[in-house]
Amino acid sequence: MDDKEPLDIFVVTGELSGDKLGFEILKNLSGKVKMEGVLGPYLKTLEIKELFGMDELNFMGILRPIASLKKIFRAVKKIEKRILEKHPNRVLLIDLPDIHLVLAKRLRKRGYKGTLIQLVCPSIWAWRPKRKAILEKYYDELLCLFPFEEELFKGSSLKVRCVGHPLSTLTPRIKDPKKKILALFPGSRKQEVVSLLPLFLEASRSFSDYAIHVSVAKDSLLSTIEKLTKGYAVTLRGPEEKEALLSETSFALSKNGTINLELALLHIPQISCYPLSTLEQLIFQYFFRLTLTHFSLPNILLKKRAVPELIGPFCTLKNIKKELANLLSSPFIATSMEMDYAQLSSHMKEHSKNELSLI
Repeated sequence: MDDKEPLDIFVVTGELSGDKLGFEILKNLSGKVKMEGVLGPYLKTLEIKELFGMDELNFMGILRPIASLKKIFRAVKKIEKRILEKHPNRVLLIDLPDIHLVLAKRLRKRGYKGTLIQLVCPSIWAWRPKRKAILEKYYDELLCLFPFEEELFKGSSLKVRCVGHPLSTLTPRIKDPKKKILALFPGSRKQEVVSLLPLFLEASRSFSDYAIHVSVAKDSLLSTIEKLTKGYAVTLRGPEEKEALLSETSFALSKNGTINLELALLHIPQISCYPLSTLEQLIFQYFFRLTLTHFSLPNILLKKRAVPELIGPFCTLKNIKKELANLLSSPFIATSMEMDYAQLSSHMKEHSKNELSLI
């Protein structure tokens, strides 16, 4: 591609964390270059033409996407058709590696000659390492969030760059001893909320000393969360209140994901949870050969169980209540967790390159 050719970008995201990353990497280009894509609430605030919303590509776990293959494939074909019509010189695909690899293959097969960029490295260090060769075949560039991911591609034909994680700039919240808030972060997908929020609500019911606040990650989840919290003494906090909620939170119950890293860097003691059906557990263990020792981002980066994590069959009401009781009753556990958080913050700042940009 001629470096003097005007930049023209098509962006695709499918979940809230990826949408936030896309916002951070494209905000400085907003209004300066032509952009179009599949967007979430953060990217929608930029000057980007929307093809359709990210919920068309947003699914939880492994069985739900399989059951929704027709819908996903229809969305992929629509994206493919638009990219081939416009032929933007850069396509930025954020996270969702399996769905985006299908799209990348189809675009190459049908003659797309522009630059294909994947933002967020697929977890080849945890499972399916053979994907490395596939990434090298179809992509032009891979943007990683962590230095250890960049090292995995040393000597690779693929252009790989660590852009750092935007959360690395976070600093610990200032505690207010007068406030005792237990915050629930059940996720940004409806399936996550329906699976996790009832467990969180029941587990927190016993701790009357704490005000229970529920984070509503997206406006589209409000009606679902209102139904699930009916009869519970809770306060709902919308997307625009997330920053305020995080600054006030004493402890948190959260779904496993980027939120765990955010809570850790703000020094908020937490428990990370993610439900998997028995069949999903078997598929991950035996088909995908999952080799992870830890699942939560803080634990993966620290290489230790700093944050209690209840994944798959361990994500039960009994286990959540037990871990929560331990966390709320033992100052030592919270203090130890925050010491690990300090180590994590230092590590991320040390390795942050402050170059979260597309060009």
